[in-house]
Amino acid sequence: MASSEGKRKLVVAIDDSVYAEQAFDYYVENLRRDNDYVCFLHCPELYELSGASPAVVDRLLNEARDKVKSLEEKYKEKLKEANLPGKFRTGQGKPGDVVCQLAHEENAAFIVIGSRGLGKIRRALLGSVSDRVVHHSPIPVLVCRHPEQDKHQKKA
Repeated sequence: MASSEGKRKLVVAIDDSVYAEQAFDYYVENLRRDNDYVCFLHCPELYELSGASPAVVDRLLNEARDKVKSLEEKYKEKLKEANLPGKFRTGQGKPGDVVCQLAHEENAAFIVIGSRGLGKIRRALLGSVSDRVVHHSPIPVLVCRHPEQDKHQKKA
């Protein structure tokens, strides 16, 4: 990919959800600049594998590798369509912490992240990556919510 030197760098946290894709699309349609350099970050799911058979471990690792490769191809194509330079990185650990750390490493100007739109109870139980990033990032964070999330939450 093209060099990031002299460009405004941003980190876009992604997973295989529609929310991540909508967040990137929002950035492209509303905030994109010609001198931007995008660093996509994906944190694969961590599995508790103690006691699992070698066959199960191997299957889960292969599935995770395939999923990451598919995401990388998808988002590299989205960069190409948007005529933007960038790269794809993966990280391990708690996603919110990894996003903040990578943004620091990349000297990013801001972070773009989607929101799953969890309700208060589910967010308290499951945690929220976007909440974690907003509260721990030293740089601006754009949390993108899809309008349908608000309609869904009002019905729930």
